[in-house]
Amino acid sequence: MLHALEFLGDFPSKTLISSIPHPTTVANPVVTDLTVCIFSPAVSPSTCELNPRQWHRIEKELYLYTSQQSAWLYVALANEERLAAEDLLVMDITVGERLSNPSSGYTWESRPGGIWVLRRKFCGKIDQAVTEVDVLFGADAVDPRPQWTLMRSSLQLNAQLEVPVAKLSILRGRVKPRLDVRAALRVREDGKFKIVQISDTHMVTGVGVCKDAIDAHGKNLPESEADPLTVDFIGKILDVEKPDLVILTGDQLHHDISDSQSALFKVVAPIIERSIPFAAVFGNHDSEGIHALPRE
Repeated sequence: MLHALEFLGDFPSKTLISSIPHPTTVANPVVTDLTVCIFSPAVSPSTCELNPRQWHRIEKELYLYTSQQSAWLYVALANEERLAAEDLLVMDITVGERLSNPSSGYTWESRPGGIWVLRRKFCGKIDQAVTEVDVLFGADAVDPRPQWTLMRSSLQLNAQLEVPVAKLSILRGRVKPRLDVRAALRVREDGKFKIVQISDTHMVTGVGVCKDAIDAHGKNLPESEADPLTVDFIGKILDVEKPDLVILTGDQLHHDISDSQSALFKVVAPIIERSIPFAAVFGNHDSEGIHALPRE
């Protein structure tokens, strides 16, 4: 549901920022390695032999809790301030096929899940080194965070076909502060301020299924991928209305979805791509389900 509203007169000036934190237990982290561990029902992930002081589990089960097995991505982190010249840092990651070897003589190293990593010794700078790794799900996954790069190819996990694929997203260096700081919200020169309200997008993990779509004449359409249609529709509305502010007013997510972050990123990506300020409130569905992100 979308509404475009125009307001006349004054509007309080306020800058609105929305983000999802990605906490880590290492100060100034730099990625030194990563791997995928797959556990059978008889072997708990808590029995993993990786050193917990060095290796940190990304808290997203790669099969999305659809298999008797469980699979987790583990990332080895080091503190930038404690790096030594002989320490190896991850400089690049690819999934599926390794790239050609760099001229420096360093080679790509294979990891489970079809992952290839390129590591080099610390040279005093981390500008090109990988500093964070995340997992997003779905063929339609997007990562609108500045400086993050989402891998095109999905992890090779032999999951069931109906399970949304898992993709790696990486950050190199540190997030640079924005130089083009957006001005506070203000009324336009013509005295108007336009708000687009978006509600009940009900995004899911993966593309989802739209079972009750209709065309411009009210005729039923065949079942189709739901979320890509919604994202495309939001983008078209934003291009037509060109709002000063977008308000998300609840049920951005469907209930009982397996990864809230992937679904939320799809909702906000068209807004972020157009550099439109936005704010959100939650509906009853946004935090429902045992795998949903809490409202906090």
